[in-house]
Amino acid sequence: MHKHDLNRVHFYSKEDMAGGHQLSKGEHILKTEIKSNYTDINDVLELHNLKKYFDNELYLRSWTQKETDDFKEKAIEYGKIVGKFFSTINDENVIETYRQTLHGYIHSFWEIVSSHSLFKRISKPNFSKILEDEPHLIHEILTHKGIVNYYDKELKLFLLNYPTSAEILLSVYEAEDEFNKNQKFIPKSLNIADKENIISKYLDSAETNLNYIGLIENVRNRNDFKISEKTRLKAKRLHKKETEKFFADQGGMSYGVSISFPENASKIKDGRIDDDLVVNYTYSLDFIKNNNHPYLLFQNFKFLFEFIDNQNRINLVSKKSQLGLFEKIMGVNSQNEYKVGSGFSLSEMTSRGQIYGYNKIVNELNTSIENILHFAFTKAFQERYSFADNARFLISTANNSNFEKVKLLAPEFESILKQFKLYVEDGEIDFELLQISSSPTTIKSIPSLNRNKYIYFNNDNQEMVGCSNLFFSDQTLLAFVEPFKEEKYHTFFDLLVNEQVDFNNYEQHQKSQLNYLFDRGFIKTDDEGFIQIINPARLFILKDLYDNEFASFYRYPLEFQKEAFQMANENIVFFESSLFSKTEQSYFNYFLNKSEFTNGLDLRNSYLHGTQADPEEIQKHEYAYFTYLKLVVLTLLKIDDDLQISNAIKNRN
Repeated sequence: MHKHDLNRVHFYSKEDMAGGHQLSKGEHILKTEIKSNYTDINDVLELHNLKKYFDNELYLRSWTQKETDDFKEKAIEYGKIVGKFFSTINDENVIETYRQTLHGYIHSFWEIVSSHSLFKRISKPNFSKILEDEPHLIHEILTHKGIVNYYDKELKLFLLNYPTSAEILLSVYEAEDEFNKNQKFIPKSLNIADKENIISKYLDSAETNLNYIGLIENVRNRNDFKISEKTRLKAKRLHKKETEKFFADQGGMSYGVSISFPENASKIKDGRIDDDLVVNYTYSLDFIKNNNHPYLLFQNFKFLFEFIDNQNRINLVSKKSQLGLFEKIMGVNSQNEYKVGSGFSLSEMTSRGQIYGYNKIVNELNTSIENILHFAFTKAFQERYSFADNARFLISTANNSNFEKVKLLAPEFESILKQFKLYVEDGEIDFELLQISSSPTTIKSIPSLNRNKYIYFNNDNQEMVGCSNLFFSDQTLLAFVEPFKEEKYHTFFDLLVNEQVDFNNYEQHQKSQLNYLFDRGFIKTDDEGFIQIINPARLFILKDLYDNEFASFYRYPLEFQKEAFQMANENIVFFESSLFSKTEQSYFNYFLNKSEFTNGLDLRNSYLHGTQADPEEIQKHEYAYFTYLKLVVLTLLKIDDDLQISNAIKNRN
């Protein structure tokens, strides 16, 4: 059993906000003379961790330049001490030396063994002994490629018999690495058949985890990891059985949505949550009847049902910022699945109820949603924006079944995409050219009429990622400060824009995070010691990108547009142009195909290629029809937005 010592210095990463605190713990070592001889493995590993701060040019603000220079010289000597000590480790003493290593330094021990190729001095029986004594160490060992290659056969034998090897394989090949843990390497001798055998044995064992069973069912095959249909079916059946058992044992929380269109309503739209956790939305029937022009009926999807926001971004997409903490960290998610939390499920339930209920209302007005969409695409866009006057959109009749309607709507959806694509590229719609291509058009390939349409945050800029998290994440403690601890501010940003915050009220450990923002020009203190935002426009753009993952450049005021260009010059954001943003593309792909997500509903392939459910399965076809109808609505709303921006730019010039 490895001991713990929280007073030792640890290096986690260059971006870790606790770096200042760790360096403070190591100051007494830096100010002490180097010993002539080191005999304690943990003293040496502490020097190794301390040296890493200097390797990454991380220093305390309180140090003078002379102190920093002196400490840098010492760090060089620390490296020599580590090398000298580890040169004494061999097959005879490695087991005992490793047992003496503190728990917090296990990674550092194997990191040095790997980087210095010391594993070549450790016999394969002794290595197997260490792994046998601490089976969980396999998770650390697999992060070191050299060690994995050297002990290939030993590791293969271990994985073939380790109870949770399937979870390791799935974490490597399928699971999302939310916290960017170290990459794992699998022994080359473990072949595809071995891997599937491990997965199959796992499904037959009593040690299964419901989350991993779900991954197996939808895992994406690749050259070095493949799951047969037989094993997938086994996983599917087990997942269904275990899910039913879980809810039977644990129960659960139910929630729902109610949509109604009352007459004589006091508000055009309203919403409330009742005691049964049902969200009740009401929409004024009188308002709809009194504004019954087809284009206004089309615009109700924006202004009444809020399918898009004030920047004309689709509101229905799954957003990382809307996933609760437990939805982010609990369970195991596939890197290839569309993330659907409770917020997304409620949104889908709501939009489905809205479009289903609205269809009945417009039917009473002697029209249909399809007729409304037909008018928008073939008449309104021409009148408002001089769109192509030969645009086509075929619609079904009221007598068609939902199965027949969706069979017609699916190819018409494809046609709308292709027509707009041709219009952007050529300024016209040539139907003879359109008919030459029979393959479906990918959502991401649909262009925009406007350059630099969308702004995206550069997630490769780790400094800015850190700053953004400090301002907008509800997991930082910067919002928790006197005298506002009882105000329940969720983020530091919310606190700053609502209160006068005194820098001196923060604890010392919080000030290192504030200094991080000071050094990067986001905040300052005024003459009275209150924290002030230096560039509000920049911070509001970052807030928008944190919440929504993209922004519509042309929907920003001029001041924000100029700031966005400056942020692009500083590699904080970047621009791209397409009809749908990346987030919106993912939303469409989730419903239409499996090209991006293994849990995609694949409606496009089902209804274009004849693999749909039996015509008698009425509920499935009703769901598919209204889902396709919603996607057409969203597409025309995005086209309306694109044409509107283009016209505004032309008129301005």
